[in-house]
Amino acid sequence: LSLLFFFAVGFASCSYHWRRTQITWPTEAMVYEGHLTDGITPKARSYLCPLRLTVCWEGDTCRPLDTEILLYLPKDSTVSALKAGESVRFYGIVKPPTNFTPAFDYVRYLRHRHVTGTLYTCHWQMADTLSEGWKARALQEREHLLDYYRHTGITGDEGAVLSALTLGYKRELSEEVRQLYNISGASHVLALSGLHIGILCTVLTLCCSLFLPGKRWFLMRKLLVLPLVWGFVFMVGLPVSAVRAAVMFSLLIVGICFTRVGFSLNTLALTAFGMLLYNPFLLFDVGFQLSFAAVASLLLLQPWLDSLLPRSRYAAVRYVWGLTTVSLSAQIGVIPLILYYFSRFSPYALLVNLWVVPLAFLVVSLSVPFLLLSLFPLPALQAGMAWLLTHAIKLMNYGLALCNRLPGADIAHFSFSLPETVCLYAALFFLFYGWMQRKRQAVVWVLASVCVGLLCRIFV
Repeated sequence: LSLLFFFAVGFASCSYHWRRTQITWPTEAMVYEGHLTDGITPKARSYLCPLRLTVCWEGDTCRPLDTEILLYLPKDSTVSALKAGESVRFYGIVKPPTNFTPAFDYVRYLRHRHVTGTLYTCHWQMADTLSEGWKARALQEREHLLDYYRHTGITGDEGAVLSALTLGYKRELSEEVRQLYNISGASHVLALSGLHIGILCTVLTLCCSLFLPGKRWFLMRKLLVLPLVWGFVFMVGLPVSAVRAAVMFSLLIVGICFTRVGFSLNTLALTAFGMLLYNPFLLFDVGFQLSFAAVASLLLLQPWLDSLLPRSRYAAVRYVWGLTTVSLSAQIGVIPLILYYFSRFSPYALLVNLWVVPLAFLVVSLSVPFLLLSLFPLPALQAGMAWLLTHAIKLMNYGLALCNRLPGADIAHFSFSLPETVCLYAALFFLFYGWMQRKRQAVVWVLASVCVGLLCRIFV
């Protein structure tokens, strides 16, 4: 009965969100007003402005609206100065999205993000109103921090990577940098996730320990970390992977406060349930699927992989082996999805993670005091920190470029269909279950079936 109840709740929530995207737009040009929900994105011939419509004027009648569209404006200096939260009034015909190619359902993709229309217009102007929402304010604060990066001299590819690593802002990433991280298998570093939130929690805990030392301030330190972490997640625009990580770390911190410590599949399931209850369309988000598949695989496989090697007395060996098992277990969980969505595989991903993760830890750790310095007029110290961050990112990019030059660094055009992806996950599940239950004959049969299936997939 409980399962049926929650299934009914989920079905009703999906139906409600889907009905919100079913809008019939007027066939005549109208005057609309709305506010930017995020920063603008440069395109080949225009600027893309994600907009939440609030008002539509039909003659002398003002009709309220609450829906999102993609507004395209011509390229000029006035448009480029638009910021998140600012209001725009424009004139034109809003049209429902259309598919450009049968290979990709663009309409469904946009509706899962609550986008119901698109419009290109040259007739627009700034409105006097300003969005007072918390998300708009958070994005405006992010714009100030991006200006701070540029003011201190962190520009170019290094500035774009730093903005993506620390603020979740990827619009300045060049195509060369995107390809560099995609081919090497290090693109997860550019997406705010558990790695970044974990580093942030570690640095904030250390800072709180300096100002509030001793056991009597233990609870206060933990309670201070929570609002700081969530403030950061709000500021970067609530990306799915960052929300998932923040919820799980919040549950962990609350558990520590009540002496109930543990990261488990139950915690992961509770996190997924809460996020899907808020927005069931997240289930169709690629970032949501990759994030939860990676963490579930990490929770299941990493302890077992870690136990395969006896514990070494050398800290360096333990660190390398721990990082290897974490990377391998996460890769196993997401490989089927990566092949299904991106038709690409990076065979040197383990080697790349041994290089990029420590440097990403260094960059994110240095960025916390660097961002705090934005509150104080200390140009010499700011310049020194900016120099360290720039060269750390240059070193990270240089190592990725070397890995990409290795033979067979990019296995592309090797895609899986949806049934093949499901079968591969089923094979991984039975393989893990048979190994844990010590049913070696079943493990051999599953491995043989997977190998035969892959060979048939490649050569037939």
